[in-house]
Amino acid sequence: MKKIFIITVSLFFLVSAAEAGQKDVKFKHLDKNKDGAIDKKEMHMEKNREAGKKEKAKNFFKEADANKDGVVSEDEINSWKPSKKDNSWWKKKADTNNDGAVSEEETAAWKKLCNEKMDLNKDGKIDEKEKRKCWRHAKSKVDTKAEKQFDANQDGWLDKSEVSSMLKAKHEMVKAKGKARVDTEIEKAYDINKDGVIDSNEASSMKEDVNP
Repeated sequence: MKKIFIITVSLFFLVSAAEAGQKDVKFKHLDKNKDGAIDKKEMHMEKNREAGKKEKAKNFFKEADANKDGVVSEDEINSWKPSKKDNSWWKKKADTNNDGAVSEEETAAWKKLCNEKMDLNKDGKIDEKEKRKCWRHAKSKVDTKAEKQFDANQDGWLDKSEVSSMLKAKHEMVKAKGKARVDTEIEKAYDINKDGVIDSNEASSMKEDVNP
């Protein structure tokens, strides 16, 4: 009986220690700036991360549910393969000889052309400001609900005019509320301090880019 009691107590302390360790790891994960406290911005960033995970889970369920019966069976999970997004929009432009394939030479020529378009000051380098403006020269994949709202032709890509509309809308939101969360990959380039939020100063760059 005494031995059982000792084992039980030992297990209790092991579980307690494990839980404490998990809490410590969770705290360190949330405390992005390592100041020993979790502020509203850090909680906001965590909520965005969790929302992203939920969105991925929904997409997985839709793809894996092959027979569309609302249930994912073990067979469906085993046979599921992630879908690949189509890159045909740039391949058609890069395929200059129209043979239906993009050679290494054509790919290199396409990249060179993109770099030339992005190098606005023609100094042979792509600086941070020019990287930020890359959406003006190429299409962007639609990955979030926020982006889908501006995909006017529903082709899965955002072209220059669609991105422009999205950034204008975000600028107006910041203008009205003082700040707004980062919802897309494109917006991340404007989040200078990387806090997951676009403030009025950062939004001014959006206005500048959509009204060149």
